[in-house]
Amino acid sequence: MTPSHSAEKNSSENNLPQSRSRSLFSIGEDLERLNEILDEAGDDTQQQELLNEWLQQLGTERDRKLDGYAALISEMQARAEARKAEAQRLMELARADERRSQLLKERLKWFFESQQLKTIETTRYRLSLSKNGGKAPLILKPDLSPQQLPERFTTTSIEPNTSAIRAALEAGESLDFASLGDRGTSIRIK
Repeated sequence: MTPSHSAEKNSSENNLPQSRSRSLFSIGEDLERLNEILDEAGDDTQQQELLNEWLQQLGTERDRKLDGYAALISEMQARAEARKAEAQRLMELARADERRSQLLKERLKWFFESQQLKTIETTRYRLSLSKNGGKAPLILKPDLSPQQLPERFTTTSIEPNTSAIRAALEAGESLDFASLGDRGTSIRIK
């Protein structure tokens, strides 16, 4: 092999992206470039063989990278579920603590009222029985139905009936205030 022929071969091989640790997007770009090179190679069988070998290598690298992505996604989803479960457990403990503290406050209030105490100072706290601020509580009869009230004592809430709107659109009716959108796409990992 002559030096010029060797240099030609090396330069044509240098047109091919080198195998290294690359991002998935870089691999995708290499695959696109490979398709362009295959089109340019025409009937050169040696060039075709080199390109096919490289395509196979890229495909293997791509699959390995995709497998890594899927594994990372699965791990993150599992961690998220574990953290949600732990957050739920901690929220239940927090609610239990809130209920217990409220019960203790009610017992303390009862004690202050039964002993006719107003304020007690301890080494760390000052405890006082005081009137609540704000508006006086509104007490409605327990058997009261909102429909029995005069109109000035009720409020009306108007919201779109999305089920009826969807049904009309699916039946082919044209509505100037709504339309059905395209369903999106998602990746499923099994």
